[in-house]
This record gives sequence, structure tokens and C-alpha cells, in this order.
Amino acid sequence: MKFLTHRFVILATVALLVPLIGFAGKQVFVLAVNSYLNTMSVAVSSIVLLYATLAEIRDKQIAAAQEQRAQEDHQHVVGMHQLVLDNMGFQHEEIEHLKQILAQVHGIAVAPAALPHGAGTDLRALHKRGRARFEQK
Repeated sequence: MKFLTHRFVILATVALLVPLIGFAGKQVFVLAVNSYLNTMSVAVSSIVLLYATLAEIRDKQIAAAQEQRAQEDHQHVVGMHQLVLDNMGFQHEEIEHLKQILAQVHGIAVAPAALPHGAGTDLRALHKRGRARFEQK
């Protein structure tokens, strides 16, 4: 395959087209060169098709790997966001607990505050393609 696709072999093959015109009267020479050119044409076409097929397979594998990586990254980001939300909820509870202790020390009644609204936001619903984007395939 390396021999057939070497640029000098290809140039020599193309250069054989010129003697076909000059030696048009020599039937044996013309038939021999024509057979060689036909064989090389089929061989090079097959090699090009093989390379194209291999490149297409490789591109599909790369695309699948990139999609898997993107899905893993997405899951990681969603997990990290959930950890941040959980931590914020824990901090809110701790602050409310400290407020209750301070209120008891000073003899003041304090009503516990609710968790801020943004903590319960469904991130999957915010995506422009909706929940279907996140479902397993």
C-alpha cells in the first residue's frame, strides 16, 4: 500500500499517459500500459476508499467518546451543584440555630426563616431542550 501511494509511483503512472499517444501504433505496448493503468486505478481507488472508511470509523469513535465525556462532565457538574445546594441548606440551618441561641440568651422570640427560594430550583428544567436532554439513552 505504501508503494502504490508513494508520490513518485503516482507521477510515473500519470507520465505513462504521454507515451500512449506517441506509441499509438504499437498495439502490444498500448495494451500493456493500459492494463497497468487500469490496475493502478483500481488499486488507488480501493486504497482511497479504505482510508475514507477508516477515517469515518475513527471519527464516529471520537464523536462517541466526546459525547460520553460530555455526559460524564455534565453529571459531575450536576453532582457538584447538588453538593453546593446541600451545603447552603446546612449553613442556613446552622445560622438559624445560632439565631435561636442568641434569641434565647437575650430573651427575644425569633421565628425561623425559610430556606431561600433558589435552593429548590430544578436545573434540568432550565435547559432549553428540557428534561429529555438529561434522560439516559
